[in-house]
Amino acid sequence: MEQVTDKLVSELTAFKDASREDGGCSDIMTIEAVYFGDPGVIPVNSYPCFTVQPEREVPVSETTGYEVRDLILLITLLIDARDFFDASVLEATGDRQLVQTMANLRAWLRRTANRQLDGLEGVREVKVSSTEYLVQVRDSVVAKSAQVSVTVNRQYGREA
Repeated sequence: MEQVTDKLVSELTAFKDASREDGGCSDIMTIEAVYFGDPGVIPVNSYPCFTVQPEREVPVSETTGYEVRDLILLITLLIDARDFFDASVLEATGDRQLVQTMANLRAWLRRTANRQLDGLEGVREVKVSSTEYLVQVRDSVVAKSAQVSVTVNRQYGREA
């Protein structure tokens, strides 16, 4: 799980620095940080940010030589809603940017190289499932969030 989470953090770092033309989000919104795990309280100057939260491991199958597990992780994009407030428009501009960014992220994670996390040992497939849009109160911040669930199917060799 640790290697997969590290790889996803690395991919999100590349994604946040790439332009929309290259499949990223740097010209949609500037991401300040990418966290391994979800620290809960995030410094105000670190918004918008991504968190990559390991959620659970589920056994799929096993033999005497190997086991296959689904690793489920949550990738969350958090914004401070106050930074996107504009009384002169009739939309929440941050919500539009969350939707655009997450659409690009789903496509980024479906790229051929990312389907097996650039050949990370044992990774058979990466699936990106549902996206949820939520409001969360985090310390003094009313954060809006977009969260995708990622399932990584991985095979592990048995220890002798």
